[in-house]
Amino acid sequence: MSSSTAAMYVFSQVALAIAICHRIRKKSEPRKKGRPAARVRQRRSVQDVYECLGPTYFRRAYRMSYESFWILHDKLRDGIEEALKEKQTNVPDEGGKLHNRAPPIPNGSICTSVRLACAIRYFAGGSPYDISVMYGMSYSTTMSCVWAVVDAINHHKEFFEYPESHDEQRSIAEGFKKASTPEIDICAGAVDGILIWTNKPTVDECNFLGVGQKKFLCGRKHKFGLNCQAVSDARGRFLDISIVYGGATSDCLAFERSKLFGKLSDGMLAEGLCLFRDNAYLNSPFLATPYQNVGPGTKDDYNFYHSQVRIRIECAFGIFTERWAILRSAIPKQIAITKTIALVHALAKLHNFCIDVQETQPGEMLPQDVDHMTRNLTGSVPLEADEIEDTPRPIQLIGGGHHFDDVPRDIRRRRQLTPCQPRELLHERISNEH
Repeated sequence: MSSSTAAMYVFSQVALAIAICHRIRKKSEPRKKGRPAARVRQRRSVQDVYECLGPTYFRRAYRMSYESFWILHDKLRDGIEEALKEKQTNVPDEGGKLHNRAPPIPNGSICTSVRLACAIRYFAGGSPYDISVMYGMSYSTTMSCVWAVVDAINHHKEFFEYPESHDEQRSIAEGFKKASTPEIDICAGAVDGILIWTNKPTVDECNFLGVGQKKFLCGRKHKFGLNCQAVSDARGRFLDISIVYGGATSDCLAFERSKLFGKLSDGMLAEGLCLFRDNAYLNSPFLATPYQNVGPGTKDDYNFYHSQVRIRIECAFGIFTERWAILRSAIPKQIAITKTIALVHALAKLHNFCIDVQETQPGEMLPQDVDHMTRNLTGSVPLEADEIEDTPRPIQLIGGGHHFDDVPRDIRRRRQLTPCQPRELLHERISNEH
């Protein structure tokens, strides 16, 4: 017998002995019945986290003060409980019968305040793994908290929709008048689009939605995502949001297929008012856009003052993505398109809540908090400042489609030839007033 053959024989005998010992030990161990033993975790309350962080770092981590957090909790507590009841599963009892009740929680129940805190921290850019360790729960439980809060927010009675009341529309225009140097008083909202950055959708998901994968690819941004059209007031609050198309769709088509555009076409706006937006859209009797390819003169002056008002929506996007950092990177793969739309609507409502609270409680967000959220994020879209406004904006996401390939040419020609539009009237006013 050669030396190599002898070595292989010894190796095979050792392996056989190890396998026999492992099998004997496995047979001697008692078989485990049912589910494996739950991991022991130590629950923590929101108050415990607040005492560890302090008021400044709590506000920075949760995008609102401790007092504002409990105001929000009072609004959403019942909705979170209802959302959790809808997700209860059938659990077998000792006799094998199924009951529609929540599964047992070995480490103790989780209160609604902790679930809300987990969701807000996740929206602000926190990792679900770190959040689960902080509050003593599993990864799956952390994500279930997130979607329970999203459902509670979207089903809450306070929802945003562009007001049909002419008095409220004039109140919006009054806010833009105060923010405008020539006191432009006809703007009832600023319109623009932002790309909700997502991963490439799967083939099965596209088949379910009835579109191809290329419909979600924004050629200008080189990112997959959804085209989100929004209207804001001068304070940066969202008045309306529409997410209907993928990132390949131009801003013009995405907005003109929204419910708000249909209402505007039916004469919803008060007489003399209009919405302001950039050249990604078409000029119309209720939509004012800048002039294209103009040199020094009154039209260039009009474009400057027009951008001074229109930029409010871009600043709103900057605050929006600055506050909820989950939007500055691609939405995780496990979140479907339909869930992404629900998530964006919920974040927009939280955005409005934070602005309302900030106005009632001065000092809600400190400058150092904003600087920290702007500069201390890696692997995400940067926020860039603008010459007109100091508020940083997500340039790489704003303006999903500045092209009109999906808008018929005859429609564009008719829009441009319509007389007595708000843009011409405002240009004449700025020209006369020098």
